[in-house]
Amino acid sequence: MTNPPEEMRVIEDAEQRGRTDLWPFWRRAYALGDPLPSLACTVSRPEHRFDEGDRLPDEYRDLLLKMLRHEGERAGNKSFLGLMATCLDLGEALFPAPAKVLKAEYLAEELKHAIMFHRIAVGLQHDFALRDVPYAHYAFHLPRETWADDAFFHFFVDLNGAFHSRDWRESSYVPLRKMAATVERDELGHSEMGYYFLQEIVSDARGRALAQALLPKWYAAALDMFGRSDSPNTPRFIQWGLKSVGNAEIRAAYKGYVDRKLAALGLDLPDARAGRRFL
Repeated sequence: MTNPPEEMRVIEDAEQRGRTDLWPFWRRAYALGDPLPSLACTVSRPEHRFDEGDRLPDEYRDLLLKMLRHEGERAGNKSFLGLMATCLDLGEALFPAPAKVLKAEYLAEELKHAIMFHRIAVGLQHDFALRDVPYAHYAFHLPRETWADDAFFHFFVDLNGAFHSRDWRESSYVPLRKMAATVERDELGHSEMGYYFLQEIVSDARGRALAQALLPKWYAAALDMFGRSDSPNTPRFIQWGLKSVGNAEIRAAYKGYVDRKLAALGLDLPDARAGRRFL
């Protein structure tokens, strides 16, 4: 059943509310063309396609749940809600007044993602949907003591989410494939928000020096977020169609993207191996 024209206008009006010249940040990025590199599978693999409610092979289900545990953005995950509260506290404590509204927009979209991932989790396993899964990767636990720290967090960490979502566009799990483009778009916008803050921060000598000093810490953590290049699980993810490329390939594409953005800020790139924990 289609929505009547008046109802459609109400929905479209609601979606447009809150849009400004800045928000959503993804709008400018995609207006210039596809901003992200292609992540195409180059190995021969079977064609798999599973939808919600389908009987899933045990290994496939295990890998899919592992992926969702790593993602963490679920409404039933208390650790995710705690992370959002921390982001709000940091916005209140560190951000200049005009940026606080942008931070609130960011939180609203992340909560939208949490609902989307929650529904996928419910369709897979009810107990998992409500399970608290703390964030294991150290990037989520690095101290954010300045506005520049938080700007780097959003630029790097949210961009990681955009790259993974780009990879999910060809996912063999239909519910994940359907939401991938929306999550990719939003997460790139969140990264662009962080980049916008960085542009403001480096506009004076003091801010530039601070950003340069903090960059190695966040750069190493960002590259480490893609895991080990020789992960034994990667071929299984690719064969089942849950990923298209390995950790090394997606990290290389990500590094090329962030390196260009950092160079445009006038920042010196750190040694890509310095401070790394996962090579």
